[in-house]
Amino acid sequence: MLILGLIVIVILALVMSYLVIRQGPQTRTAPTFSSPLTPPPGVRLGRELQEQVRDIATRGNTDQAVKHLQKRASLPIPQATAIVYALQAGQVFPEPEPASTAAPSHARRRGPVDAELLSTLRSLVNQDRLRRTAAIRLLKDRTGMNTRDARRFLDAL
Repeated sequence: MLILGLIVIVILALVMSYLVIRQGPQTRTAPTFSSPLTPPPGVRLGRELQEQVRDIATRGNTDQAVKHLQKRASLPIPQATAIVYALQAGQVFPEPEPASTAAPSHARRRGPVDAELLSTLRSLVNQDRLRRTAAIRLLKDRTGMNTRDARRFLDAL
């Protein structure tokens, strides 16, 4: 019985070694993504920020470049990652347009909450009771309220 077990083990070893030799050397390739990362259209970045991010990424610190871009441009991580890869590939993004001469958003004139706005706000709150994001945005745009005041106003409805 022992001799039969040894014969089986030897045969299995020969078969395994034959299969390994037949496969030959395997080359390992870097994993590829199923879809290439493409930066979102219409991205505008300052020339200085592009140079900083490109410099950090070319030094081999791609993750650090993504974090830097994410913080400076207030972008989500997937978009920042796509932009860093595009910058490494040599793409240049247009610079942001200069600030308009219009009054800044914090200096907008506050408008009244009229009956039409109030009915629209009530319908938006009924649609999305928990977050009320659309109602908050509308109230902020129309009246110039900040987020905290808009939430308080909607809570009082």
